[in-house]
Amino acid sequence: MRDSKVETVYCNAIEFSATLQVGDSVGVYPFSIARAVQKEDPTFTREYITDDQIIIQEPLPHFLEPVELDIKRTDQNPIRVQSINSIGVTGSSVFHIGSFKHGKAVSIVRHKRILKNNK
Repeated sequence: MRDSKVETVYCNAIEFSATLQVGDSVGVYPFSIARAVQKEDPTFTREYITDDQIIIQEPLPHFLEPVELDIKRTDQNPIRVQSINSIGVTGSSVFHIGSFKHGKAVSIVRHKRILKNNK
């Protein structure tokens, strides 16, 4: 493990299972499920409720297979950061200064649009 020396980090917003971490870690696993409803007519009734239980019960896809890496570090100097300015971190993303051994970020968004002509 190395030291992470950070002078300034500014992040305007951290939302929806996002992570901001300074320093080394073993693993990072952000996870979020969100529902977005957009209506042409801004009057909401219970009709827009969707089938979220089906989404949650579906198995998550495996996009990447684990890969074994042989890493030999010769320079154990600390990580040095003078300044980072971020507008925001959201939706299971990771803002990480340091190193981590493994991680998996999952974000599921169900977006439904209700238009006047689709009734």
